[in-house]
Amino acid sequence: MEDTFEGRKPASAKFNIYLLTIALLWTVVMALFFLWNSEREDWQATEAGRIQARSSFEKDVIYRSWNAGHGGVYAPVTELTPPNPYLDVPERDVTTPSGKELTKINPAFMTRQVHEIGQKKFGAYAHITSLNPIRPQNTPDPWERDALEAFEKGESEMSSLERMDGVMHLRLMRPLLTTKACLKCHAFQGYKEGDIRGGISNSVPMAPFWSIARHRKRVFLVWFSLIWLLGAAGIFFAGKK
Repeated sequence: MEDTFEGRKPASAKFNIYLLTIALLWTVVMALFFLWNSEREDWQATEAGRIQARSSFEKDVIYRSWNAGHGGVYAPVTELTPPNPYLDVPERDVTTPSGKELTKINPAFMTRQVHEIGQKKFGAYAHITSLNPIRPQNTPDPWERDALEAFEKGESEMSSLERMDGVMHLRLMRPLLTTKACLKCHAFQGYKEGDIRGGISNSVPMAPFWSIARHRKRVFLVWFSLIWLLGAAGIFFAGKK
């Protein structure tokens, strides 16, 4: 009996090492799955910010096209909407028979006002810019200049995560192409239909997207921990048999 008992010790030790190896592999596999899901959540959060920035750009293009298609629209002159000194067109300012003063709002002026509202309400920055701006405030910052130069080389979109005023944003920029309606204001700059005359950069705060990602990662951590615990228990009880 002693020989038999002694002979079982090496086998038992090997079995324990085998179980320990399985438990270690199980832990590594679950950890890798959790890390992969965490990375995917971060990627999806960034992609969600990028999609929102693209959507903002597309909406800018749509209402700019509407405005340009009407040759500009008139609005009452107010402190917030004074006559545009950079718009040199006939009948920029008119007075109605009732005496109300109106000024023409071109696509760029309208876009600028919409962007200012968006920044105040949502913290989303947007900026019309060009390598050859009419309005000095439309001069590109270094990031925008790099994007505009990339458009000249054939790129259709530039985006990256950037910190703005201490807050992380997804910055995205696409080019603005010159259309026939645009030439009413931009022909004197030498642009032709189809030329890239600038771009709009949209910057979306990432905090809301990352908050959702953190919540989902906490949920994943709970579920992966439970799955790992069930697997570890299964390995432990298998070793008891």
